[in-house]
Amino acid sequence: MHLKIRHSYLLIGIFTFALFAGCQRDDICPESTDTTPMLVINFFDENSSSLEPRPSVNLTIREVGRETIDTLYYRENRQSIRIPLRTDRDSTKYEFVQNGVIFDENGDPDPELNEENDTNTDIITFNYSREEEYINRACSFKVNFLNMSYLTDGGDDGRWISRMRLLVEDVVTDNFNNVENDPDANTAHLNLYFE
Repeated sequence: MHLKIRHSYLLIGIFTFALFAGCQRDDICPESTDTTPMLVINFFDENSSSLEPRPSVNLTIREVGRETIDTLYYRENRQSIRIPLRTDRDSTKYEFVQNGVIFDENGDPDPELNEENDTNTDIITFNYSREEEYINRACSFKVNFLNMSYLTDGGDDGRWISRMRLLVEDVVTDNFNNVENDPDANTAHLNLYFE
């Protein structure tokens, strides 16, 4: 009986070794490989001549149709963000909420903290054409987003986004190789301006 158990362990060990020994270097997708890009957005002060991005104001971002608590960013103050675009359709619609709703520890809106909170929601629809590109066996395919355009809707509460400017039409990478002293080097796909 003990001999059968030992043979079973030996067979399992040989099988496991053969499985891992069969993996080759090209079976692993390196982190440095360009895969499906995220949309990179820099924020700027509409009233400033500064070329440096400024932090957004308590920015909450979620895809339209998602639960209120299901967000990509929740009350963030960042100069730059990265958001995914849908690879299964030719548009992605996001709510960009300035001074987003404040939730308590249970995930419910906090009435006291939200009393003075001036929430403003703009909806941005990103439209594009999708192009699949084969990378290699390990990384498979990536999706490039071509002919990018956008539509904004300020809704009933007015617009907090003053304007936006696309820096590129085709979003094919989010790994920007910037030359340090090049003022025209892209650091984002889109600039968003607000007051």
